[in-house]
Amino acid sequence: MSEEILKALTQLFAIITKQDGGVTINERQYVIRFFQQELDQASIQEYLERYDKYSGYSEKGPAFQQTITAPSVKDSIVTLGICKKINRTLTQKQKVIVLIKLLELVGSDNNFTPQRMEIINTVSTVFNISAEEYKLIETFVVTTNMAELNFSDILVVNNHPEKAAKKQKHIQTEINGNLFFMKVPSVELYFAQYLGEEAHYLNGFVMQHNRIYLFSHGSTIKIQSGYALYYSDIVADFNEELQTTKLSFNAKIEEYKFSSGTIGLRDINISEGPGKLIGIMGASGAGKTTLLNVLAGLEKPSKGEILINGYNIHSRPDKIKGVVGYVSQDDLLIEELTVFENLYYNA
Repeated sequence: MSEEILKALTQLFAIITKQDGGVTINERQYVIRFFQQELDQASIQEYLERYDKYSGYSEKGPAFQQTITAPSVKDSIVTLGICKKINRTLTQKQKVIVLIKLLELVGSDNNFTPQRMEIINTVSTVFNISAEEYKLIETFVVTTNMAELNFSDILVVNNHPEKAAKKQKHIQTEINGNLFFMKVPSVELYFAQYLGEEAHYLNGFVMQHNRIYLFSHGSTIKIQSGYALYYSDIVADFNEELQTTKLSFNAKIEEYKFSSGTIGLRDINISEGPGKLIGIMGASGAGKTTLLNVLAGLEKPSKGEILINGYNIHSRPDKIKGVVGYVSQDDLLIEELTVFENLYYNA
């Protein structure tokens, strides 16, 4: 984040946490952790002093109590000004992440008081986040009761045979506690949260209890039992159209011979479904390029077949037109395009 946005967020954190009794120790610790994630070591103290000044923590200490029943006019005006500044700079996806950070801030001490929530609701409105989506996000961060998570954009992973609410999605597996996923439809972002005592790993790092994590492209959660939850699988569970549009790839290469009669490939079997990435590894001259050419349909196996959705790509190429994308080497990639867009272009 830019320096301007970090300063604005620091002031916003301070305005929220100084309401309804003032800053708590847990809230201040959350702010410190946020600074540690976003700033270099030399800048953390500067921003912490700025936060303490705005929030009144350094003057009154953590026990400072206020009896005001609503945010002051000054705080409301400053909040609107900060939000407008953020609106001009951040994308809608970043605004959703900021909103979750604000809710997580007050949730660090379960301090969901009227003043704090009123300010956060104002932020949500200025960020152009719909009331329905704000309710989804707020409930996901605030509640620990599964039955209250009655949204179609919530997925719960636990060892229960049935889901706790009618609309939510559910996966049963060997896990103690509850692993929650949320999809924010307007920006296609996914978030994860674990409530329990086991050690589960998101991209190799232990998930902290009751902390919200962005579950981004390529992410994997490995639970203690050894079961893995992949980004592509979670997305498919949320998007029913991906579940109905099945894709199958089956390669059975008994033998492939070069024009000279030399055997290039033998006894290769590959079978995969949608959303999977397969890597081909081997020493120089082992046959990686030859295998890829056969799998892509550029070469035909001497014995065997390559099937996509049951169609032989060599005898029925009309049935898989536009399905296979092939980029022969990395210097032919278009830098401005994503991997998907490069493959789509070549298909």
